[in-house]
Amino acid sequence: MTPLALISFAGASWWVFALPLAALLGALAWYALQPAQPNRAALAVGLGLRGLGIALLLLALLDPQWIVSRAKRGANIVAVIADNSRGLDITEIGADTTRAAVLREALLAPDTPWLDDLSREFQLRSYAFDRDLRRIASFEQLDHRGNRSDLGTALRQLRDRLADQPLAGVVLLTDGNATDLDATLPNLDGLPPIYPVVIGAPNSVRDLRISRADLRQTAFDDAPVAVRTAITGTGLDGAATTLRIAPLDQSLASALPPARSLDLPTDPTAVADTTFEWRPSGSGVQFYTVSAQLTDADSTNAEATPLNNRRHLMIDRGRPAYRILYVGGRPNWEFKFLNRALADDPQLDLVALLRLARREPKFEFRGGAGESNNPLFRGFDGETDAAPRYDEPVLTRLNTRDEEELRAGFPRTAEELFAYDAIILDDVEAAFFNTSQQMLLRRFAAERGGGLLFLGGADTLENGGYADSPLAAALPIYLDRRADRAPRGELRWDLTREGWVEPWVRILPNAEDERNRLADMPAFLIANGLTDTKPGATVLASLTDDEGRTFPGLAAQRFGAGRVAAVTVGDLWRWGLQDAGSQADLARFWRQLSRWLVTDVPSQVELQLAPAEDAPEAMRLRVTVRDEAYRPLDLARVNLTIEHVVGSGEPTQNAFTTVTLTAEPEIDAPGRYTATFTARDPGAYRVSAEVTDRTGKLLGRDDGGWVHDPLSAEFASLEPNLALLEALAFKTGGQVLQLADREGLANLSATLTRAPAPITESRSLPLWHNGVIFILMLGCWTAEWIWRRWKGLP
Repeated sequence: MTPLALISFAGASWWVFALPLAALLGALAWYALQPAQPNRAALAVGLGLRGLGIALLLLALLDPQWIVSRAKRGANIVAVIADNSRGLDITEIGADTTRAAVLREALLAPDTPWLDDLSREFQLRSYAFDRDLRRIASFEQLDHRGNRSDLGTALRQLRDRLADQPLAGVVLLTDGNATDLDATLPNLDGLPPIYPVVIGAPNSVRDLRISRADLRQTAFDDAPVAVRTAITGTGLDGAATTLRIAPLDQSLASALPPARSLDLPTDPTAVADTTFEWRPSGSGVQFYTVSAQLTDADSTNAEATPLNNRRHLMIDRGRPAYRILYVGGRPNWEFKFLNRALADDPQLDLVALLRLARREPKFEFRGGAGESNNPLFRGFDGETDAAPRYDEPVLTRLNTRDEEELRAGFPRTAEELFAYDAIILDDVEAAFFNTSQQMLLRRFAAERGGGLLFLGGADTLENGGYADSPLAAALPIYLDRRADRAPRGELRWDLTREGWVEPWVRILPNAEDERNRLADMPAFLIANGLTDTKPGATVLASLTDDEGRTFPGLAAQRFGAGRVAAVTVGDLWRWGLQDAGSQADLARFWRQLSRWLVTDVPSQVELQLAPAEDAPEAMRLRVTVRDEAYRPLDLARVNLTIEHVVGSGEPTQNAFTTVTLTAEPEIDAPGRYTATFTARDPGAYRVSAEVTDRTGKLLGRDDGGWVHDPLSAEFASLEPNLALLEALAFKTGGQVLQLADREGLANLSATLTRAPAPITESRSLPLWHNGVIFILMLGCWTAEWIWRRWKGLP
């Protein structure tokens, strides 16, 4: 609406008389100024002043009315929303009270004229927000204990609650540090003008905080866990700090890395970082706290808050033991070094099935009369019926769980084979397995999701007849595309570009040290001359012969749900014969390769955690249950026990809260059961899933955990986010105010009253009763008279 549209004329019927009178008075004015005719400029000035005075006089006859539209008193709603998060519980430099106390004083002081003015013109609705929006009867209910500042959620909830009510404006008292908003503004459609009232001043705090703590778990044998920690400081230029890692379980403290000392950068936008690397002891879910503190903290360097000086971390060290089945075609040194290496890892349990003698025709053995067993076992104690027959291979078992494990040789059923997490085939031909067992091995990787490793040798890969077996599809290398010539001479082991970026392939974390180690590795003499890898495979290590030709040394690929790798070297044991250091490197290689095989291998009971999409503090707990053949299992009972390990952000050795839930089956996913848990308090949470079948038999357990650390986002920045608040005000047509700006707050009621509102009322103000118009009219005539006197006109 233009300003002219706000004027109406109550005496519009006087136009009939006003127009002829205006023409008559205009003619008389022109006649009276005839002596000034030679000077056209003088004529124009005098005629203009007299004409303007006459026009104002005649306009008054029409009784002009100025129509004012304003918000109807008491009919519209203004929402006053106060930030109730812990983010305001900080003290600025030179201040005696916190920002939260300043806010409460501004809202609860006996003399708050701006709130009184708003209450006289509008219906005030008081709200507080932290993780969500809630109505409060009085601002005395503000306690600033909320762990989040979900500003976007609060605005959305306000719009939904008052969608059908006359909401005229929103007064938002906050520092603008929203935990649920990034650079993108929320959907503000349907919201009235927002008037943010900024709490706090820029560059007014002194604070040390951990800005990032990134956890990385690798297959490195010496240091599989690395935590990169970055710290920043405000108002603490160059201050010395100390960073340390502490476990929640004190029994894990012996394996921790030492504390680190860092100096904060002088640039407040820069960060100082360091990396902790160590090998945690034990298995399962473990919780740690990384903390930072000023080395020389005193009263002059007091921080605004210590709540952003630590981060909680969860490390999943996996199951207590992973079972690996080794199948060897003959006793060799490869198994010796492999068995010795895995014996040093308490989480890797190697079970071996070794062939001591091949299957031979009966007539080649000359036993005694009526003897049908292999004479190799003659004279040994025990049941003679259990000894292998003439035409059966002689097998031995090592590291078995009990007398029955592998008693009948290589497993013949999925229930038996799928009990292992990985399988290693070394120098054993495909004919060792019948067709059914070969299909089981293929299913072990594709369906079970296990790890399958082929080791090179005289009777394996292409020499073992695998090209015509079902296992050929699982291998990362083509067996029916042999090179024209086999490798010649000595073979040098080196890492490919892909191998350098995989921690489980490298032995040493430092690139220069790893290059020196590769240069000192002994040469190998036996390898399978395979050159063509499959499109989905990755060559991680290569072999170079005396003629400069390269062959894959280590190749791997995903196959179905599992992973398959092939080491084409047949005498890798030479690596461990060079010296003690090389023997330790070979042992580390076997452990890292074995851990890669069992990484992400599913178990019968598998617990997965993921944040719920509709609630930031809710965790979705999903349990996948399989039978012994790893088929989805329905009609199971899944109990979830959740322990709150840490409360209020402080480490504690014992959980003090335990909750038990029952997971419900998913309708569209057989074998899956879900439950949802909402964490209200910050800290670490451990969850244990226990599954039983219909008869009450225990099928398995799995553990998991997560860290609920809302304070890290709440105190990520202590500076008021003016950019966000200005964007909210600009987008909705509001205005940014400062809590300390008393004049701006005093004018807030008048501003909202004049702004467009859902319910308005109109007021008419007669312009003739305005003294300004009367003075202007007399001023025109007086100025015209003075001008005529000055020019000497009559």
